[in-house]
Amino acid sequence: MGKTRKKQKVELVFDEQKRKDFLTGFRKRKNERRKKAKEQVEAMIKEERKRIKSELKAGMKNMKKSFQPLQELTEEDKKQEYEDDEVEVKIVELSANDFAAQRNMIGANTGQESEEEEEPEEDEEEEVDENTIPGMDIVEKKKKRRKPTSEDQDDSKKKSKTEHEFKSKKDIDKVMKKKTLRNLKKTSAFKQKEKFEQVANRKKARREKRNTIKSLPKHKQKEKKRFNNDLNRKIKK
Repeated sequence: MGKTRKKQKVELVFDEQKRKDFLTGFRKRKNERRKKAKEQVEAMIKEERKRIKSELKAGMKNMKKSFQPLQELTEEDKKQEYEDDEVEVKIVELSANDFAAQRNMIGANTGQESEEEEEPEEDEEEEVDENTIPGMDIVEKKKKRRKPTSEDQDDSKKKSKTEHEFKSKKDIDKVMKKKTLRNLKKTSAFKQKEKFEQVANRKKARREKRNTIKSLPKHKQKEKKRFNNDLNRKIKK
């Protein structure tokens, strides 16, 4: 017969402190995860804000460049010549009349004011004045001016805003802030932050509801009222 193996003894030791740490650790770890999530969301919002601001600044720079007036050609620029080893270039301003003279075509249309056309209109006015009886002449009603619609008012407001917005640097900063907030609200990080705040507000409201006097039973409501009244008297003194 072979030797029988000895069974290893297992000793169970009950530690109250370790048990307490383990049971209370669920909430602790949950709060740590929440804290990390909030920090991540805040970092994401900062990055999104920086990105949106940089994009808006680049857009404003491009808009400034597009609104800059172009330099007009001076007489020196028109006469200026550029020489190269093989080619000689000369800048010349051409008009429609120059093209017409080269190709034997009619030049640009220019209207001439004719005095003959204005004369018959004056005669007609005189004939009307002769036939009318004084005091009995018919006066044409003035055309009513069209009342500005809501769309016209909105367009005029928009125009006035755009004109006013860019008068100073403060106006540009205001526009930049509005646009950054508008774009931030559309991001996923901002929506996550709003969810966290909503959950926190709900919990706060529940706690306040529990601590109110109406939530307590009737025999404790009187005690709570007395306690509050005593506190108020002490504070007043």
